[in-house]
Amino acid sequence: MEKTEAIIQIQQLSKQYRLGQKVVFDTLREKLSHIFRRYPDNFSEQKVVQALQDFNLNVNQGEVLGIIGFNGSGKSTLLKLISRITPPSSGEIHIQGNVSSLLDIGLGFHPDLTGRENIYLNGAILGMKRTEIKAKFADIVAFSGIDEKFLDTPVKRYSSGMYVRLAFSIAAHLDSDILLIDEVLAVGDYEFQKKCLDKIDTITKSKRTVLFVSHNLAAIERLCNHTIVINAGEKVFDGKTTKAIEHYYNLHKQQTQPENLLSPDVVRSGSGDVKFKKVEILDERIKPKSEIATGDDFTIKLDLDVWQPIKNPRIAITVKNRLGLTLFQCYSKDTQHNFSDFDNNTSIFCHIKNIPLLPGSYYLNLWVADQFQTHDFIEHAYDLVIQEKVQASNSQIPDAQYAGNIFIDNVWESILI
Repeated sequence: MEKTEAIIQIQQLSKQYRLGQKVVFDTLREKLSHIFRRYPDNFSEQKVVQALQDFNLNVNQGEVLGIIGFNGSGKSTLLKLISRITPPSSGEIHIQGNVSSLLDIGLGFHPDLTGRENIYLNGAILGMKRTEIKAKFADIVAFSGIDEKFLDTPVKRYSSGMYVRLAFSIAAHLDSDILLIDEVLAVGDYEFQKKCLDKIDTITKSKRTVLFVSHNLAAIERLCNHTIVINAGEKVFDGKTTKAIEHYYNLHKQQTQPENLLSPDVVRSGSGDVKFKKVEILDERIKPKSEIATGDDFTIKLDLDVWQPIKNPRIAITVKNRLGLTLFQCYSKDTQHNFSDFDNNTSIFCHIKNIPLLPGSYYLNLWVADQFQTHDFIEHAYDLVIQEKVQASNSQIPDAQYAGNIFIDNVWESILI
């Protein structure tokens, strides 16, 4: 391999999984048994999942690379291939330096061993020397936030929060040239997640190479200057993080069909007794409205397809920005509005006054339920575009890039003291 700044080089990498078949490992015995099997597998394309296909990537030393994409797009598979957990079907991976992974938090913990014993056991599994674990022991315990009185208690008696906090703390204190991180911000409570994010931030500033997979786009934006987008096993974007998030957002938009939310292509969850059929934006006269500006009044109309009658229905519309952060939610129960039972197809109107969103692109999540269960939930069901408002006076709406997403009318004054 030629000398290059790239600490990771991936060339024409592909990974296939066969459904319903025993995995064949690369040992002579297993290969021979596979060749001379009396009844060979019925190989067909229907039994093959292409997790990654013809994947190429260079990662430079000291780079913090973000990796985003839909569930099942191949992000975790890529990290497992780089960490040698699973072999590729074809292609090459060249790595300079040692690799540590935060992929499966708590993997290697023994339930009958104490927290103290598992720190040494799990640290050794992750590649730490005993002297290194001993030197970092106090820092590991302090970071996990677990009281020392629990250290000599078997981890099977730990709460799930204590378990994942200790596991992450051990993994976070690894020293390596390359660190692979997969959705670790999903563990623990809010305070611990913030601590995890700060720890990752410290690691990224240490000039170590980091590959960071997350659905938390705000964390990706904060930590990564360079991000790739993976979709259906292929790299579809490689560039600046802001542009990558924009590309990922546009992929979501392609799945949005507000005129026909009953399409089988729309991803949804729930019982299906009631389904969202259509979203429409209306003006004050309940006529279709094509543009919305900051401060406008408008109405969101939701058409519902009722398959089975439900009692005490409730509906929520959640407004999110491009990073997936919730800005606000319109929930029927919060306004103490009680709908009559849904017995037939129904249209719901949500009237919004003086929308405070700054110019930009947002999206709506839709949810309908009764007091017992969710009947339909659609993420990114509708794209809400807020235009810049034409001001009659000299007042000016601030640039959303610098002011956030919400505009609050405010007045300033000064007094000499």
